Amino acid sequence: MNLLTDDIPRKPRLRAGMVGGGRGSFFASRHRTAMRLTNRFELVAGVFSSNRQTSIEAGEALGVAADRNYFSVSDMAATEAARDDAIEVAIIVTPNHLHFEPCKSFLEAGIPVICEKPLVHSSEQARELQHIAAANDTFFAVTYTYTGYPMVRDARARIRAGEIGQVRFMHVEYLLEWLVNDPSKLGKGGIWRGDPVKAGPTGALGDIGTHAFNILEFVSGLRCTALNANLLRTVDTFGLDDTDVIQLEFEGNANGLLWSSLAAPGHRNGLRFKIVGSKATLEWRQEAPETLTMFRLGESDLTYRRGHADISPDAKLATSLPAGSPEGYLEALAVLYDDYANALEAGPNWRGALPVPVADIYEGLRGVLLSEISIRSSASKSWVPFPSS
Repeated sequence: MNLLTDDIPRKPRLRAGMVGGGRGSFFASRHRTAMRLTNRFELVAGVFSSNRQTSIEAGEALGVAADRNYFSVSDMAATEAARDDAIEVAIIVTPNHLHFEPCKSFLEAGIPVICEKPLVHSSEQARELQHIAAANDTFFAVTYTYTGYPMVRDARARIRAGEIGQVRFMHVEYLLEWLVNDPSKLGKGGIWRGDPVKAGPTGALGDIGTHAFNILEFVSGLRCTALNANLLRTVDTFGLDDTDVIQLEFEGNANGLLWSSLAAPGHRNGLRFKIVGSKATLEWRQEAPETLTMFRLGESDLTYRRGHADISPDAKLATSLPAGSPEGYLEALAVLYDDYANALEAGPNWRGALPVPVADIYEGLRGVLLSEISIRSSASKSWVPFPSS
């Protein structure tokens, strides 16, 4: 029950490189904080910006040696692969349109990759990365952060144990308000998220809808088989969809609904799901992540709390602090980085070494397919099959 605080005895640190993350980057510092929380990684190389001075500034601030602060990704991949002390993983935290080439370069050099979501702009690119990773048997992870919360893992374990019976219906929503007021004043990150060249084919769906979709499949263990999407633009100055409503069909005759929006007043980071089974319903909210509620058929409701003795073993493994000392977003991301460290240390058999699976290149592909298939469905106003792979 001390995942991130048990620092004796010292565990070996993995040498990591980063692409992106210079001044102005939104998520990169959170990745670095998560890496520090795990005490399992050491950042030793990087291309922190396309602007050379910005990259130098970041490297100096982060303690990266000058000869390992590279000007290009191709140079970094080739040079690091040839070193006796080469990086053991490359972390990609650039805007979406700059994911594919770095991922490809490092995979071809035999260097494992951790990449932000959404993975890439097209399923063709995703399948190419999948092929390279498989050919070299290389670890590849996509950071769906919310799967690192202990009570999300508790929900997954309870469903697998049959506590809610057969899954019949699932609802997930991810609502934010940041796009509502004067989009012209959005910062760097907000602006590129409305640009299809940089963000990809979808806006809200690719940005936050992929998280919502992934968490349903992760928690339920069921794969989506078809969807019927309505992608909407309610903010005229935003170049892509800002609100999405998607009906989902899953294996096992389960149905679902996904609702995501960047323009929902009063919602700060409103990710929540309900999984309705034949015996009970589970509900979890990201803004109250310490609890998981089970609503039972004909019986009193149960509230499970992180850190207590009656949570599942999977949830206990992801826990660092005792009950009453809250854990949040940064800890959830750090849980994933601890998973990544364990997987990298396990070598070729990494999938079998983890009690809870990490989102890999396959999950990244499914996130890309979600956007592509939803665009087709929304345009034709029809149900479209979702491929199994």
